[in-house]
Amino acid sequence: MKIAQTFLTGVLAQIPPGNKKLKSLAMDLEKRLKKNPGDFWSWDSLANLYFSKGLILQSIDIYRKALKIKPDLAVVHLRIGIAYYRLARLDEAIRELEAAIKIDPDLAMAHYYLGFAYYHKGHADQSLHHFQRVKETSPETRIVYYHMAEDYLQRRRFQDAVDVLEKLLKTSPSSATAWYKLGQAYLGLYRNMEAAKAFREAFKHNPKDKRSKNMLEMLTDVPGI
Repeated sequence: MKIAQTFLTGVLAQIPPGNKKLKSLAMDLEKRLKKNPGDFWSWDSLANLYFSKGLILQSIDIYRKALKIKPDLAVVHLRIGIAYYRLARLDEAIRELEAAIKIDPDLAMAHYYLGFAYYHKGHADQSLHHFQRVKETSPETRIVYYHMAEDYLQRRRFQDAVDVLEKLLKTSPSSATAWYKLGQAYLGLYRNMEAAKAFREAFKHNPKDKRSKNMLEMLTDVPGI
């Protein structure tokens, strides 16, 4: 009990003086935790509160208090992993996110952040693996298709990039970025007419995109396109 009170006093002291609303909400949770230090939901709510207000480091310490009560709850490892990712502490983020999917292999958000963490670490195979898992477990999450396509393009797997982007464009036909990436993929396959069509669509949906305009001009200078 005394250890919890000491910890809470230290956490509350880190709230900026001007943030009266945060302090009021935190103090309400503090009262509950002083009565019952084993109240997981109060620790979790307090951590979420700190995280939402940008006090990321403090939120990690509080999440760990919640984790001691429920060590096998994947979502807490996920939240700690996201907090570390926000701080650009990628190795620690990966450790927590891997712990989350060890408990719940289908936790789409953990795979999502692992995809980005491994991408920024330069580990292309692991990054792609986790983005593919997001696609499998949460197919409505379209943003991963962009990153899968980027990964395929960097590795010159142009047909794979085409396949991913064509699926994306079925649900997001006005995405200038997807059309531009599709143009790049077709260029890599030497399918210049299809590339020109893709760049034309990209420019139509975003007339300010000079990249698409330049690529289109370059391609249409060639007779027959």
